[in-house]
Amino acid sequence: MPLGPVVRSLLGTRQARRLGRRYRAIFVDLTKEAAALAAVIPPHAHLLDVGGGDGEPLNYLLAQRTDVHVTTIDPGPVVGQWIEARFAGRVRCLPRTSLADYIAKGLPAPDVILLADVLHHVPESARLPLLRSISVVLERVPRLRIIVKDVEPGSWRARLGYWSDRYVTGDRQVSPISRERLVQLFEESLGPLHREDTGLYEADPPNYAVAFFR
Repeated sequence: MPLGPVVRSLLGTRQARRLGRRYRAIFVDLTKEAAALAAVIPPHAHLLDVGGGDGEPLNYLLAQRTDVHVTTIDPGPVVGQWIEARFAGRVRCLPRTSLADYIAKGLPAPDVILLADVLHHVPESARLPLLRSISVVLERVPRLRIIVKDVEPGSWRARLGYWSDRYVTGDRQVSPISRERLVQLFEESLGPLHREDTGLYEADPPNYAVAFFR
């Protein structure tokens, strides 16, 4: 079993969350991440958070953008368990739900799709189906914004994150994706797109966030 789940089970929910915040801070400043994302989200947006995990980063975004409401989905059995109670009225959590599932169920179309530290967990060979699902939403919602937050490979901090994903999180198929490769992948799969680079890379390297739109 990966080290992360073992530690969480030994510590209990409260202590695991406290330790998780400190551990996550090694790799990303969530306040700076939220500021970068907030700057490229349209007013009063419905944001679909794909692969939302524990939801801790959403707390920072929702605090900065009081006009935004979120649906967070994840194929795992639990999603959004660390979202603070004060934001509960603005967040809908859908576990055991992929983007393809969300589309198939005819759930409300989002204004924004967010992939925050998701793509590097998707192997190169499995990224095309995800992008096909995004393409379906893009055709239905021409104004759609797709925001990708990920990690530029190459630095010591990125390498540390890679080893953490492999041996603490337990994802042996983790596959880093550079900004250059991200842009190439999106243009190959979704056609010509405008993009807006946020200032996240300058503020908190090697983390980056890019918004794509037509």
